[in-house]
Parts: sequence; C-alpha cells; structure tokens
Amino acid sequence: MPKITLEFTDELYQKLKNLAARERIDEVEVIRRALGLYSYSHDEVVERKRKLSITDEQDKVLKHIVFD
Repeated sequence: MPKITLEFTDELYQKLKNLAARERIDEVEVIRRALGLYSYSHDEVVERKRKLSITDEQDKVLKHIVFD
C-alpha cells in the first residue's frame, strides 16, 4: 500500500484528532473517509451536474456545496 506524508496546521491537526476521537477511528481512517466523500461529491456535482446542499429538518436549503 502506498504511503504519503502530510503536513497540517496545528488547528487542522486538532480537528483531525477530534474527529478521530469522536468517531473512535484513527486519523488515517478520517482522511480516507474524507477523500471518499470529496471524490463522490465532486463526481456528483461536476460530472453529473447535480446539486449538493445542506438542508434542515424541513428540507430548507441552508447551504449549497460548490466545486470550482
């Protein structure tokens, strides 16, 4: 399996550690899941021309996710 080295700001590394602790997974798994989510979302929005939004309980759009 290929390996890479990443550098994070202190703030971003703390977010990574907090996510891992909250989900009870290691930091590498957080990054794998984030990459998977980004890849899927990007394909849906850019390749398939679909919209991706964050909505509330009543389906009111709170934020549109945009890929440039």
